[in-house]
Amino acid sequence: PLHVPKPVIPGDPVDTAYFNSEVLPILAARCWTCHPPMGGMDLSEGEAYMSLVGVESTNHAPAVRVVPGDPEASVLWNKVSFTEVYGLGMPPDGNVLSADELATIRDWIEQGALNN
Repeated sequence: PLHVPKPVIPGDPVDTAYFNSEVLPILAARCWTCHPPMGGMDLSEGEAYMSLVGVESTNHAPAVRVVPGDPEASVLWNKVSFTEVYGLGMPPDGNVLSADELATIRDWIEQGALNN
């Protein structure tokens, strides 16, 4: 998919989301217990990025786990924000991610899902 960056209004502060220091700790704390054993997705350090970005979903093919620049097209975003587009939200125990955690993941995807 083509990445079209979200327009930035001049003068507005940009809150850059970093995968390694912000997104990965969320995944490690909230998702790693079940992934790698489930869904063919390894969210451990060193493997998480390669298991997510541009990778076709095991259970929802041809949908992609993370589509850089497009949270709504990303299975990960739909799962963690409980949209039900791809079935059961995550984590399945109903212990939803905080608003800050969700904003970080969304910002990271919108900013191109960089391995930064």
